Amino acid sequence: MFNDLHQHTHTFRALCRQIQDIDYDFVVFNGDCVDDPASHDQATAFISELTEGVHGDCIPTFFMRGNHEIRNAYSIGLRDHFDYVGDKTYGSFNWGDTRIVMLDCGEDKTDDHWVYYDLNDFTQLRNEQVGFLKKELAAKEFKKAKKRILLHHIPLYGNDGKNLCAELWTKLLEKAPFDICLNAHTHKYAYHPKGELGNHYPVIIGGGYKMEGATVMILEKKKEELRVRVLNAKGETLLDITV
Repeated sequence: MFNDLHQHTHTFRALCRQIQDIDYDFVVFNGDCVDDPASHDQATAFISELTEGVHGDCIPTFFMRGNHEIRNAYSIGLRDHFDYVGDKTYGSFNWGDTRIVMLDCGEDKTDDHWVYYDLNDFTQLRNEQVGFLKKELAAKEFKKAKKRILLHHIPLYGNDGKNLCAELWTKLLEKAPFDICLNAHTHKYAYHPKGELGNHYPVIIGGGYKMEGATVMILEKKKEELRVRVLNAKGETLLDITV
């Protein structure tokens, strides 16, 4: 999993070198990778670079929205380039006996912030996902999964600022038996074991776009164990845990 690349080619290529010998099944870009898209040409150029870097022509590649994919002139057009699971920017799927749930936090600013003049409606998007979560947590696909992974861009725990999703989602997620949650947004790598910040599951936050702080996360499921590793751009291991 990559995050917060902010169209920094050299950082992305350095991280790709750290996974080049791994036979991975799929790739996730967890937001703020194709950030602030100004035009079709700008957006597609970096999307092509990302997909080529991870062999997206033959490896399934999932693009999740961060708050920066929502900004700038081509933000609406950007959505047309992705075939979202269930045709929404949030959703869930099974990979083997592992359930993966993806949420879309929307903006990190309120809808009435002066830069948007109430033209955004991410409040509705967040509310929609309350219903989605209730349905997902009750689904047999979720309940029968051996491992459950939660992905969303802005952390609920360990975030520098307020997460506008917290009041809506936290109580639901407290009851959910997730094995790990992978986040982004802060541009600072962090690992919060279960309970450290009141979190009911381990939380890992990926780094940023600067070479010295960038990270790539690698998840490997073998039998009953889920191994999670975090590497930096030099290939050094920052975290290696089994859940």
